[in-house]
Amino acid sequence: MERANPTSDRSSSFPTGYTAQGLQMRKIRLRTKFLITLLAISAGLTAATLLIVSYNVEKRIRDDIRVDLENSVNNYRRFERQRRDSLARSAQLLASLPNIRALMTTHDAATIQDGSAEVWRLSGADLLLMADRSGNIAALRTKTDGLSQSDAQSLLRKSLDSGEDRGWWYGGGHLYETWLQPIYFGAPGDGSTLGVLVIGHEIHDRAAREFGNLVAGDIAYFDGGALVASTLNAEQKHDLDVLCRNYPGGPLVAKVIQLGRERFLVSTVTLSDNADASVTLSIFKSLDRATSFLHDLNRVLIGLGVLSVLGGSVLVFLISGTFTKPLENLVGGVHALERGDFQYPLEVTTGDEVAEVTAAFDRMRASMEKSQLEQKGLEERLRQAHKMEAVGRLAGGVAHDFNNLLTIIRGHSDLLLDRGSLEDSQRHNLDQIQKAAGKAVTMTRQLLAFSRMQVLQPRVLDLNTIVTDLGKMLPRLIGEDIEYVFVPDPKLGPVKADPGQIEQVLMNLVVNSRDAMPAGGTITVRTRNVLLDKAEAQRRAPMLPGEYVLLSVSDTGMGMSAETKAHIFEPFFTTKEVGKGTGLGLATVYGVVKQSGGFVWVESTPGQGATFEIYLPKVLERAARHDADDKPAEIKPGHETILVVEDENDVRELACEFLMMTGYSVLRARHGVEAIDLLRRHSGTIDLVLSDVVMPKMGGSELAARLPSIRPGTKILLMSGYSEYAVESQNNDDRPRHLMLSKPFSRSSLIEKVREALAGSAAPVEKEPAPVKSV
Repeated sequence: MERANPTSDRSSSFPTGYTAQGLQMRKIRLRTKFLITLLAISAGLTAATLLIVSYNVEKRIRDDIRVDLENSVNNYRRFERQRRDSLARSAQLLASLPNIRALMTTHDAATIQDGSAEVWRLSGADLLLMADRSGNIAALRTKTDGLSQSDAQSLLRKSLDSGEDRGWWYGGGHLYETWLQPIYFGAPGDGSTLGVLVIGHEIHDRAAREFGNLVAGDIAYFDGGALVASTLNAEQKHDLDVLCRNYPGGPLVAKVIQLGRERFLVSTVTLSDNADASVTLSIFKSLDRATSFLHDLNRVLIGLGVLSVLGGSVLVFLISGTFTKPLENLVGGVHALERGDFQYPLEVTTGDEVAEVTAAFDRMRASMEKSQLEQKGLEERLRQAHKMEAVGRLAGGVAHDFNNLLTIIRGHSDLLLDRGSLEDSQRHNLDQIQKAAGKAVTMTRQLLAFSRMQVLQPRVLDLNTIVTDLGKMLPRLIGEDIEYVFVPDPKLGPVKADPGQIEQVLMNLVVNSRDAMPAGGTITVRTRNVLLDKAEAQRRAPMLPGEYVLLSVSDTGMGMSAETKAHIFEPFFTTKEVGKGTGLGLATVYGVVKQSGGFVWVESTPGQGATFEIYLPKVLERAARHDADDKPAEIKPGHETILVVEDENDVRELACEFLMMTGYSVLRARHGVEAIDLLRRHSGTIDLVLSDVVMPKMGGSELAARLPSIRPGTKILLMSGYSEYAVESQNNDDRPRHLMLSKPFSRSSLIEKVREALAGSAAPVEKEPAPVKSV
């Protein structure tokens, strides 16, 4: 399979550079990869071979050294038995000499000390000691200084108390192997003794070297863990001494240790028979000396490995060209895909695995191109949604603060208009203030609707009824040159929304369609049930699959471009002339629909008109009756006592003045804590608490929750101009629902809500649907 390249520049310039220099460079890089792979494999095999051979040889050498150590230990034990027998015979011969008996009969220490010199010379021992029958030393002779007579006396007492003939004496830094022989007055069997003769051989470095030559290794004598004599050099002795101090866990048996720069295999044999003594001999066999021949073997194996790597690399380099060319073509396609080129020509001339991978890559590339286009569309819609969310939060915050100001402006202008002594010019001025305030209230409500922060009172309703009732005035609104058509679905399902806000949505859409048809046309309003499947929901992200009720408004106007369509829901965006529009109509539509849990979708093409589709979730409840002709009730005087809780002084005073003008008795509090204190202290009846939702120290929601325990018969009416707090005060299922008064309020709206709260006939405020993200 070969795909043609539609781009002339690529088809003319790329193949020449690719087949000549570019191809050669790519071949070299690919072949180098094969060569590096072979080098790595060969080096790995060679290293593994060296490790295996070295391990096996070293293991065999260690086993041989262990056997050699056991033989050396056995040889030493035979040697030790022979030397012990020789020492015993020497001691017996010396003890039986007449001159020794004669010396011991004198019982004079000085005489015995002087006479012991000839006996010591005859014995050839390193230590000679003669003691009387009580164990007191009479003569002491040593070849080296260090063993004092007091140390020798203590060692002799221990040997006599143990009853052993043979022993190990360590004193003054010297270790002696000793033999004790009684000196008898007569024959050995008659039981009469004159004293004790002790002869010993010192264990020093020279004796250690003599035995080391015998076992063909290094040896070390220890007494109680202290190194006494050894054939090791100074550095090795130091390391051995540190090792014995740090690990005093017992003798070194069949262990590999590091002494200096050499590794040794060591075995230890206990020399002392007495459990209280701890004289040991350690025999060391150098592991490094025994394995030194391995270095030559490793050099030979490395040389063979290098030769095999070089030969194999040359062979791979020569034959790699037969299969690297298709891979180079595939790599070129991958690099082109990284640059965003989905049309790079892929060549498939064989039927091997590379051809299958190339064909699969071509299919994957086509799928990625399609997915990339879809992703760009989704990203654009997501950016638009985030921008709308940020602008909405800003607009809602401004409108919230503006509500309190409008409440004061409208309220005081209403109070001035109620005065009968106004001149015409003054009344005209107040009317202008009222009109401007009314426009500001409308704009504020539109901003709150756009930002989904307006206080809604949703209920289950039938859209057909809403459109039919509003349709009585729409023809007069759009003009005679525009035809109005309503196509209802007779089996339309109910939805849950604020009927007043839905009327505002429909009116804004119709007005927008009217302005798009300056020369006249047709506006068509349709309602129908819609079942949105998963595929359609994905096409209109972020909509979710499910059942919806669709309200659409279509016109035959001028339509709009994609650029205009991307900004139509932004507040204050308008295509009309200056002074012809506020730019809040479609922004209000967007906010109301989104706050009601619905979605907005727009289809438009320049010159082909536009269709706005409103999707509201279908509910199972039955629609409530909608009466479009309801009129505000007449203000009637009251007499009850009302506690007004509001942190804004001007708003609080205005509400109190409205209530007092109507005949109510008024109490004031700045926040919830002050209201609680007043509720407890006031001795009279308090019929109603009128409280703002958001206040310092304690808000209206908490005040409403605590009110029944303080004043069980007192009712409460909450007021807010910000649905984020109003809904929060109603959405706690553990608390009862309360009536809500929206800011800004007039005297009539305030008194109407107060009468409704006092009568207790109002239905609870229903829970607002959770907002769902829409486009």
